[in-house]
Amino acid sequence: MGIEDIKEALFGGIDPNIPGHGGAECATYLTPKTMLMETMLSTSMMIIVGIVGWFTYTMPSTFPKQANSVAKQFLLVLLCLVFGLEIGYKLCSKELLYLLNPCHVITVIQIYLLAAKPNKLSFSVLRIMIHYVYGAFIALILPDTQSRFFPGEVYNYWIQHLLIFFIVPPFLVYSWGPKSLEPFKEWAWACFSGILFGIHNHYILQSVALLTHVNLNYVLCPATMDPFNGPYYRTAAVFHQAICLLTLGKVYTLVIKGVLWFLPPAHKAHKKEN
Repeated sequence: MGIEDIKEALFGGIDPNIPGHGGAECATYLTPKTMLMETMLSTSMMIIVGIVGWFTYTMPSTFPKQANSVAKQFLLVLLCLVFGLEIGYKLCSKELLYLLNPCHVITVIQIYLLAAKPNKLSFSVLRIMIHYVYGAFIALILPDTQSRFFPGEVYNYWIQHLLIFFIVPPFLVYSWGPKSLEPFKEWAWACFSGILFGIHNHYILQSVALLTHVNLNYVLCPATMDPFNGPYYRTAAVFHQAICLLTLGKVYTLVIKGVLWFLPPAHKAHKKEN
């Protein structure tokens, strides 16, 4: 398999004529100076919030013992099946590069969490993911399904996003107990989530997008439905995404805890926590 064959499999099926999907015009939408300045702005914010998070985060001293329940195994198999279908669709449509987009990364993280035991690492990953998962909610509100043509591909999109936003995170918190999430007054994990979000977008997706002219997560040019459509849409995104990371994650955790408060605890050890 040569380089051209690899390119064809990764992004050969991505149509640059679809608005917002890429191409030469999309790749030159922003000047290199603007992209560099926005990357530096985002990096500066990441350094600041990283320092704040490092000196303020907390972690429980003990972790619950979780048995392999039927519900957990079912969710793990279901999410693996849905993501496996998504990989298959991307192989068929020659759009493998889209697997780098945030919602697919979140799906992989949740597969890990469903398979992992509760410990310091898995609690850390869950707390960061909770503040990152709002992107799946945005994808449900503003779905991008215009390039999905295979049978069942649109349905798989909806099932995947519904699972990773409405089902898996509440189930993990229910199984591991309320202490798996940080206290409401603590903002460190939202800060860490913002850092990873910035690294993923400005250093991974942007680099790949510039090399391939594929508009991964809209880092090259704005989506057609972007309310901040214009030459400074990414500057606006730095601020409105930071606000979303710092606030929507907190709202989401409050909703999860509020809903789970009405349910019996998953384990006797969680009764005191509830």
